[in-house]
Amino acid sequence: MDREERGGDSKGSSDQSLQTSVDWRGRPCKPNTHGGMTAALFILGLQAFEMMAIAGVGNNLITYVFNEMHFPLSKSANTVTNFVGTVFLLSLFGGFLSDSYLGSFWTMLIFGFVELSGFVLLSIQAHVAELRPPKCSMGSPRGGCEEAKGYKAWIFYGALYLVALGSGCLKPNIISHGADQFPKHDSKQSKKLSTFFNSAYFAFCTGELLALTLLVWVQTHSGMDVGFGVSAAAMAVGLICLISGSLIYRNSPPRGSIFTPIAQVFVAAISKRKQICPSNSEMLHRSEMLDPQNPSRTISNNVTLIHTEKFRFLDKACIKTENGGNEMRESSWRLCSVSQVEQVKILVSVVPIFACTIIFNTISAQLQTFSVQQGTSMNTNLTPNFRIPPASLQSIPYMMLIFVVPLYETAFVPLARRITGNDSGITPLQRVGIGLFIATFSMVSAAIIEHKRRNSALKLNERLSILWIAPQFLIFGVSEMFTAVGLIEFFYKQSIQGMPSFLTAMTYCSYSFGFYLSSLLVSLVNKVTSSSWGGGWLSENDLNKDRLDLFYWLLAALSLINFFNYLFWSRWYSCNPSVLPTPPRLQPSHELELDDKQNSITTTTATAAALNYNSRNVN
Repeated sequence: MDREERGGDSKGSSDQSLQTSVDWRGRPCKPNTHGGMTAALFILGLQAFEMMAIAGVGNNLITYVFNEMHFPLSKSANTVTNFVGTVFLLSLFGGFLSDSYLGSFWTMLIFGFVELSGFVLLSIQAHVAELRPPKCSMGSPRGGCEEAKGYKAWIFYGALYLVALGSGCLKPNIISHGADQFPKHDSKQSKKLSTFFNSAYFAFCTGELLALTLLVWVQTHSGMDVGFGVSAAAMAVGLICLISGSLIYRNSPPRGSIFTPIAQVFVAAISKRKQICPSNSEMLHRSEMLDPQNPSRTISNNVTLIHTEKFRFLDKACIKTENGGNEMRESSWRLCSVSQVEQVKILVSVVPIFACTIIFNTISAQLQTFSVQQGTSMNTNLTPNFRIPPASLQSIPYMMLIFVVPLYETAFVPLARRITGNDSGITPLQRVGIGLFIATFSMVSAAIIEHKRRNSALKLNERLSILWIAPQFLIFGVSEMFTAVGLIEFFYKQSIQGMPSFLTAMTYCSYSFGFYLSSLLVSLVNKVTSSSWGGGWLSENDLNKDRLDLFYWLLAALSLINFFNYLFWSRWYSCNPSVLPTPPRLQPSHELELDDKQNSITTTTATAAALNYNSRNVN
């Protein structure tokens, strides 16, 4: 641990402590021994095998729920989307535990075994016939199949949500712990951060591909019990990878409750809501080191935070109270530092960006539910002796991405880097925007093909080849490569002190809301489109009677509207505070001037170059 460094009034608030990464014994890390890509490889191994395990369950879960648990189609789809949504929602809990109390490594280790126990319980239920309803074809007349209830349903949901709890707490820590192996203050290592995020997505694609080919094939030919057992084995191998690298990891120590400093800002701002913010930011309270070149900027834990004019209400938390001309000593719940307030501003600023990715993940939910059922009603024969399992269609984009992601990293990024000067080639926000735009065309393709499939089945009594729905998976795969990686990189780079895992978890929380919104849309669409003489668009167990094509058109329209909404908020965010790496040296002979009206910084050549270089790597 480094010693705490404070300037001015020292309150001992935890957010001002400067801490170095430590090894597994709590000692400061050695640059040549700990961290780097070698340590990250073990974490990437966990990413690949955990992804293989969870995808092996999630991507074919609707088939198991529909055929073995005998839930109706709409309930089966909602069961899957609620499960996936819970996985990602629990990532916030995992990020909180990691940043506040356990640290990334111990959080991953503990909840990795929780996830493993869920896989084992699922495989046991799938193997023991007495723990499932009697076998029955869901194509039989309505009411002919017994739906899983009582202890059978409890076992199923218990196992499923053990997996959700374990995977949810694991996911944000895999990314943040891997990124922690490349310290931001080391310019050589920080440049490898974008490479790590692309590598993590490559590991994700590899795990998905193995799940959608090998595991789905095993589930189809050997039974779901064997398939769930293979998922358990893959999870065990992932935990072995995690433990194997424990001696060389850089570990960020937990800092206590991450919500206390945030709550203090809001409580202090509300309690001083009647105060008037001073026009000069130098009059605000500071309990950290000041940038000698610009008093409006504070330096805290290797990041430079610039006082900004947005969310001026929160600045009231920094106003010092005077009594008879003398300053009163106030508690941390009444007086906060500028750095503390600026960190909360960053947190509030990323919320609109986060919200704009929810529709994107609602589209993702359809590819794991209705698109799989779409495939079951099509001709799955490629040859007389070979059939494609419908769930394996989701492997098509990952087959492509296995080659596209390395090409993106080795060819596109260096070329774009020379043009833009950004270490990532294009900024994370630009990458997210490209992905959101492309995702619209995935639903357009899905709607067109579903209309064609339905007409062929009803009018010509023919079954289209299952390959017709491959384009919607391919298009979405490309959009996900841009959006998912860009969003994770964006949130990690905006991470404030002591909150890297929690802010990374917001990425997965977007998935959660997207899948929950999918369940809500299905129920809402059924209710709105139902009539006294018939059900809604998605109310039947037969897609030939449903209007899935119209539901896809609705999602395409929502996606396009969401893209323009994102353009507005991303432009708005560009004026917001940024977390900038502290320049190695600031020229003491130069002065920076802050324009109160436009909040713009003008500077002489040397300091401007340092600040501009860093600002290019934020968004």
